[in-house]
Amino acid sequence: MSKKATSKTIPREVLDLIRQEFNSSQFNALPRGTGKWSFIPNLQKALQKFIEDQKDNRPDLAVQYPKGPTEDLLRRAFNLKSPPGATKSLRDMLCLYSTQGKYDWNETIAQYYPDKFMPLIDSDKNETVTNTPQASATPSIDSFASKVAELLLEKLSAKEIEIVKKQIQDDSIKTEELIENITVPSYNDPDKPEFPPKPFYTPQFPASSTYPIKIPGFTNVWMKDESSNPTGTHKDRMAWEVLIKAKRYNIKEISLISSGSAAVSIQHFFKLYNVNTILKVLVDHHLKPEIKEHLTRIGCKVYETDLSRKSLTGKEIKELTDNSQGIDITYREILDRYNDNYYDWLSYEILNENPQHCFIPFGTGDLFINVMIIAEREFNNRIYKHDPRFRGSIDTISNCNFIGATTHTPNTRLDKLFSYHLPSLRDYNAYLASLIENNRIGHGSGILDVEEEYVEEALQKAREQNIVCEPSGAAGLAMLLQNQNDIPKDDKILIVNTGKTNYHLAYT
Repeated sequence: MSKKATSKTIPREVLDLIRQEFNSSQFNALPRGTGKWSFIPNLQKALQKFIEDQKDNRPDLAVQYPKGPTEDLLRRAFNLKSPPGATKSLRDMLCLYSTQGKYDWNETIAQYYPDKFMPLIDSDKNETVTNTPQASATPSIDSFASKVAELLLEKLSAKEIEIVKKQIQDDSIKTEELIENITVPSYNDPDKPEFPPKPFYTPQFPASSTYPIKIPGFTNVWMKDESSNPTGTHKDRMAWEVLIKAKRYNIKEISLISSGSAAVSIQHFFKLYNVNTILKVLVDHHLKPEIKEHLTRIGCKVYETDLSRKSLTGKEIKELTDNSQGIDITYREILDRYNDNYYDWLSYEILNENPQHCFIPFGTGDLFINVMIIAEREFNNRIYKHDPRFRGSIDTISNCNFIGATTHTPNTRLDKLFSYHLPSLRDYNAYLASLIENNRIGHGSGILDVEEEYVEEALQKAREQNIVCEPSGAAGLAMLLQNQNDIPKDDKILIVNTGKTNYHLAYT
């Protein structure tokens, strides 16, 4: 028998419990730095004292952490360092601390969050595995996709299942495809790119530019700039795929949750190609009125709800948007059964740059995970034959640190990245951990929170170099600034700018 990795990402709500206990302690008043996360050293001291006080009741804590957890472990537990997460023993200790010795991890989840985080409960079943070839096998794209499919299958409507079946039949299509007035030149021929789509634009590969930028102290920083896309963001890549599938499968209604960018992109392409599919957009009731007005003016059907209340299923999203004849694409796996289609061309453009560090904004996680899937696929293809779009170095990519820049802070300036609920995040983190463990990507990879203080600095540097972006689009640059002391100054760094939505373009 061999132990299976027990590291899990701690939800913000549990982290808040820990911070609350710390803030009420004497250690919070000790001298500390001015940084937002300067509490870590003092928290370490508080935990040392807690372990000492609990040595009669919980002697196991002193055995596991004789000097308390290290600052490195605590930074990872608070999602401040890659890879983020905490082992079972550390999670138990932190929960015991936050509840003054009453509840460990499982008991804290059951006591405070029985309706929200029960899937995070540790079980003996998950703690050990037999050391068989199957258990130790390298991660598989197909197994990852199958796992997602199993989770979704019971939630699919008859219409959605029909689409999945048709997609399986369509997998053999690799040459030029004509769907009424839509032309798909090829699916993976770099000499016949599909985006930005003709006849309204000129397809090219790469479809957007990559150029060097100036960041003080660094010598080799590059910007992958998606602001040149039709509506100004990388969401246009996804919108093009949605357009194709809406026409191919004659979908009457499509629902999705959006903060603006995705809806604008999809509706823009629907209008260009005279698609009759009705786009039904579910937005949070706190979304800026001007964005809701823009969405309505360009032809979207807008519905409002309190998205903070709970995580919605596809069925519930369809009900809230009066969608009885179509599908929901908020959880995009329904339209993309291999989980790599929305951003596959962009993923190759990113990997072909051969970065040593790559910073990508992480909202729904679609783009970031797509890049990971393509990186794994090309690693596996190194023995056989690479996709013709791949021009990178597997040796470089398998050592590249890929950082997803996200936020869990309500009212953040990174509004396009914030989500009250992200059901796939746990699976994404597990998949990322498997890639790191099997040396598919760099060991410094992870999904980390951007500290707000670095957002304005990033925007200022973007303005100085005429880079078009909104705060969310600049999240990767902000993350570089946040971690600049941990990155070699001469390494090649690639920052993905996801752009800035042009709401007014869709009126013309």
